[in-house]
Amino acid sequence: MELDYLKIRTDRGYMYGGDQSLFGKLSSHSGCGMIAVCDTILFLRHGEGYSPTLSEYTSFVEDVRDNDIYRHRLNLIGVPTGLIIKTLKKYTKKSFRFYGKGKFDRKGLGQLISDSILQGVPVIVRIGENGNRLPYKINFPASGNKTRTGKIRWHYITVTGLTDSETVLFSSWGGRGEMELDHLYRYFGVTGGVFLIDSLSLRTGRQ
Repeated sequence: MELDYLKIRTDRGYMYGGDQSLFGKLSSHSGCGMIAVCDTILFLRHGEGYSPTLSEYTSFVEDVRDNDIYRHRLNLIGVPTGLIIKTLKKYTKKSFRFYGKGKFDRKGLGQLISDSILQGVPVIVRIGENGNRLPYKINFPASGNKTRTGKIRWHYITVTGLTDSETVLFSSWGGRGEMELDHLYRYFGVTGGVFLIDSLSLRTGRQ
């Protein structure tokens, strides 16, 4: 299952969600959380199939950046979880909670992702310090469908789907990525976890 996620129209094709490198030097280093928040807001506001122009998208993100995410703070090591929750609620009127890895097992993580996707809500994931060990593959539609592989540490991604073979589908850097559920659970890292909408987390989160 996979959400028909945010596709941003550019002159070179569409981006699968946003990319923090579009928003200045500071955002390029610590803006992955900002992008995950803004993309989730837009998706929940407009639903599946929403496809803004690049200008429409950047205008919205700049407004959130200047008035919420970076107002009175630098966020040099990333956007705090509390600020993500506060900003999501402000713009969507929906309540979210952050759950660290200790709140669920590997099977529970897959169930939480599946349940959230079925409810039409993407899952923001914070990947903590993990020794740069979480492998991924990602395709960039707006860059000639180029594909790259690598490993992630200290990063926010937005999970948009989960296949029957337990491949996690996600948005990051304007591309559509893939990683194995086993790997994601194993390499969440220190401070890693997921943001879940309240109605879902209270029902399925392991307390």
